[in-house]
Amino acid sequence: MGLIATLLPAPPRLDRVRAALGDRHGTISCGSWEALATACGRRAVTVAIVDLFPVVPSTNQRPAFEVLRRFKRRFPSVAVLLYTSAPPARPHDLFEAGRFGIDGLVLAGRDDEPRRLRAIVDRAEASGALALLRPALGDVKPTVRDAVMLCVSRAHQQLTPDDLARILGLRRKLLSARLSQAGFPTSQRLIAWGRMIVAARLLEDRERTADSVALALDYPSGSAFRNACQRYVGAAPHLVRARGGAAYVIAQLLAQVDERSLAAGTGARAGDPAAPARATPSRPVPALTPTVPLP
Repeated sequence: MGLIATLLPAPPRLDRVRAALGDRHGTISCGSWEALATACGRRAVTVAIVDLFPVVPSTNQRPAFEVLRRFKRRFPSVAVLLYTSAPPARPHDLFEAGRFGIDGLVLAGRDDEPRRLRAIVDRAEASGALALLRPALGDVKPTVRDAVMLCVSRAHQQLTPDDLARILGLRRKLLSARLSQAGFPTSQRLIAWGRMIVAARLLEDRERTADSVALALDYPSGSAFRNACQRYVGAAPHLVRARGGAAYVIAQLLAQVDERSLAAGTGARAGDPAAPARATPSRPVPALTPTVPLP
């Protein structure tokens, strides 16, 4: 699935996270808020798991609410989970953490059993681009839907068409046939669309530049990323951000799918003047959200 960054001073908690997630997620261990911010700036992190409270309780130390607020302002696309215990955390502290941007809570000894911890991480991850995709793919066959979701959730892994088919338990030729029947792009292009959706989600963070997004998703260069934006959605990165980020890119993908499906249903060929220029979307299109221009 996605890439998880952790800031957990207590080693046993870090071990429990690693054991619970296994190979389902990539993980980056950070030793400070600065290291966490650097990791999120350089990589396509979807969830950060942090502990705001000192390992040794002290009445003179306050939870790091202000640094959390700054982090959330800088990286709104990253869901933040608080992994702590009570004490040292007090009920009032947990309430305050919610006000300052915590998206979920893992209480040690209660919520960190592997299955429950995985479920909490999955819910946090689903609050991003995947949350926009699920309703939009409601009428798509399960194999195709799973392929699209995997291309997004594993965008940081540099999937190949063979990898995608293997994860889905299908032969590559059969996967290609099912994607084609549903009007979706080939496996190779679908993987590129998945990276583009995640890139657009990262662009929603106002302090990210196109070059930093290119670096996070291993595009060869900022220019290569800008060219990919033009090729797939016909817009420069700053326009992708201004038009809604991930929601805009998902809408562009689904519009192309609907065009292919309509063309196949009427016998029209790609490029045929008789083919409609734009199909009316047959599925809900993610709502666009206002964003700000690239710095």
